[in-house]
Amino acid sequence: MYHTRKVRETVLFLFPASTGLARRPLLLMLAGLVAGILLGRSGLPYNISAGILLALTTVAILVVPKRPLLAALIPLSALAGAHLISPWTDAPPVLSPSPQPLTGRIEGIEIKGNDLRCTLRDVGFADEPGLSPPHSGIRLIIKGGGALPAAEGMRLTATCRLRPFTNFNNPGRFDYREHMAHKGIAAWAVVKASDITLLPASSVYGWKTTLYHARRNIEQALFTHAPTARSGALLAALITGNRSHISPPLRDLFTQTGTAHLLAISGLHLGMVTTLFFFLFRHLLSFWERPLIKGHTQVLTAAATLVPVLLYALLSGVAPSTQRALIAASLFLGALTLHEEADLPTTLALAALVILGIHPPALFAVSFQLSFAAVAAILASLVQLRRKPMINGPPSIQQRILTFIIPPSFASFGTAPLVWYHFGYAAPVGLLANLVLVPIVSFAVVLPGLLGVLILPIAPPLAGLLFLLAGCAGEAAIGIATFFSTLPGGFLTLPRPGLATTLLVLLLLFSLLLSPAGRQRGPVGVALLCLLLLGGTAVKGIKERHHNTSLQVTVLDVGHGSATVVAFPGGKRWLIDGGFAWPGGYDVGQFAVAPYLQTSQITTLDAVVLTHPESDHMGGLLHILKRFTVHTLITSPHAGNGELWDRFCETASQCGPQRILLTSQSSPMLVEGVRVTCLHPSVAPSQFTGKGSVNNNSLVLLLEYGGHRILLTGDIMKQAESRLVAEAKEALQADVILIPHHGSTSSSTPEFLARVHPSIAVVSAGQNNRYGLPHDKVMARYTKAGCALYRTDRHGAVTIESDGVSLSVSTFLTPSVPFSSSFPPARP
Repeated sequence: MYHTRKVRETVLFLFPASTGLARRPLLLMLAGLVAGILLGRSGLPYNISAGILLALTTVAILVVPKRPLLAALIPLSALAGAHLISPWTDAPPVLSPSPQPLTGRIEGIEIKGNDLRCTLRDVGFADEPGLSPPHSGIRLIIKGGGALPAAEGMRLTATCRLRPFTNFNNPGRFDYREHMAHKGIAAWAVVKASDITLLPASSVYGWKTTLYHARRNIEQALFTHAPTARSGALLAALITGNRSHISPPLRDLFTQTGTAHLLAISGLHLGMVTTLFFFLFRHLLSFWERPLIKGHTQVLTAAATLVPVLLYALLSGVAPSTQRALIAASLFLGALTLHEEADLPTTLALAALVILGIHPPALFAVSFQLSFAAVAAILASLVQLRRKPMINGPPSIQQRILTFIIPPSFASFGTAPLVWYHFGYAAPVGLLANLVLVPIVSFAVVLPGLLGVLILPIAPPLAGLLFLLAGCAGEAAIGIATFFSTLPGGFLTLPRPGLATTLLVLLLLFSLLLSPAGRQRGPVGVALLCLLLLGGTAVKGIKERHHNTSLQVTVLDVGHGSATVVAFPGGKRWLIDGGFAWPGGYDVGQFAVAPYLQTSQITTLDAVVLTHPESDHMGGLLHILKRFTVHTLITSPHAGNGELWDRFCETASQCGPQRILLTSQSSPMLVEGVRVTCLHPSVAPSQFTGKGSVNNNSLVLLLEYGGHRILLTGDIMKQAESRLVAEAKEALQADVILIPHHGSTSSSTPEFLARVHPSIAVVSAGQNNRYGLPHDKVMARYTKAGCALYRTDRHGAVTIESDGVSLSVSTFLTPSVPFSSSFPPARP
């Protein structure tokens, strides 16, 4: 008993905020449910899972020793969590090699240019059973469907081929396939507008069609009266929840200022509507004498407030973040209707239990984590404010200012570790930007916008005036955000931490935020321990980078394109090409290359190399140049053309890296013991012209370290290969080759392959790409030459490592092609 008491005292000394758990059993239930969901998804052996649950239960018994039955809530809730998550753990593979007829219910319509994108729910097939829950949806892209009279709730029939979702399989990847599976979406398809048939909604979902048309009419009115298109897009996002009109530059602007949460209807906006109507109804009901005498005013006020809150949630499309805020607001108002003063931690725990009980994968959604971290931090701020000594009479100006400043500041601190973990950035300017922009958006944009929606059916001119005022306020908010985005140090690209580091930082923050006055020694000790562990992790990372004796070349999986990271022995890092980017659309540099660099603790690049100015090599580099510190930009002297090239040149001039033009006449560079030689292209007028000239003028680089040689070939074709065979001769020999032009038949001639004579060949290609690359004939050519073949579409990122003596290959996906390091070097 003595030892048990000492352990309990230690736990309460380190975490004094846990003393209130006995009065809040829902927090124990939430801990158990979360643990069960995590363990059920992890696939750990039962004995390990049981050991973890036993440890959690033991801690709970130590914290609430007088009520041991409460500790039993943890294992019981954990079993429930493991059961609830089990249907979601493995999404069944959905693939139809040939088109097949299907039908489904339309949800989540987005118009992108001339195309319509939507989700089909309850998908069924003509000759086969339909998709089974919970993965019963598909993502559908209708080419040329922007003008179709489609609406949510309607049914659609089409004949199309289902395709599986794919990931960029690199360290630090975002698991898009799992993300869609958690939404209940199993596959995607593309169909032409002329090949679909629209059917009316069933009686069960007719209200969705009506609501969709109402939202579209409101959006049309918003854009008609907004002063600019971007302010109209902002109003549409905040009033109807449609963010598809938000342009990438506008989204980036709010991201850079730490105010991206303002673009999504969530707890902030729903909380503002709840507060506004609660006080409005309470004021109106105060004139009704009968409920006032019987003490029913609060009950009626809370019940009446639920109506506009629910209407606003429906108007906004009931996105997941809105659903969570609606549940929390409903629980809070429900407590008031029962004459109970809502205990905020208990209400928060109950909201989380309801959300996770309905949809367990919500635990892994970034928006869920950020929402509850922000609310938890705000609760911590309220606890600290209540501990301040209060004086009799109304609050002083200082107290009012603190009440205004501290909660949003705590929310920013509470969410910062999760933003760092998921996105790899920090926005210090957000502390100030939120204080300015949140009131403007809430009361000058959302409030008049909602009032305009209410009176739009009866007084359109007045509603238009309110929309105009809201749009002007939105334009002012954009201008203020633009100002904050220009402040130096306001937005920082950071190395992405691991999960353990993130949890340590969260523990550090909340151990300090929740520590009671006079009992801070334990939490401070926890914080110091966390800092010590973080410091050790940082020292280890610095040592691994700057005291490494190996050369690493990693060919990333970027779909159809190319991006290669070279890690030199002494810590310098080069990026060669950056994958593709679609104008106004998907950017591989942002969503594949940058996450890998940040996961590899790289935020500064000593050189960025563009082999040739084509979109599948150049597009992703624009994001890298903007977000990372780049010392040198290396290109060939042969310029590109078109809008993307102009943007690349403009971005390069704004970011200011040193510019180096390489040709075959350039002197070799010695980078930390690695010899870098440019073998191609030639200087003018020997450059290639005409068809294929952009590819044929690609930079070809040879890396030599010790006894090993690695050849990076860009997209050279037969003509350039022939010139290299004739001019470079034996200098072409290499142990490793990055196969030219993604394995196209226009490259990798037998003569070129015989001259290079590689032992390892790596090809960068997209999964199931429309070009059919790499070509089987080319792959057979390398196999016949005795090469060990690695493909990014099958193996993910491929890393070749050399210490100058031995050579090894590793891949992100396993199993990889076996490779022996006993291959003889190309040149002793």
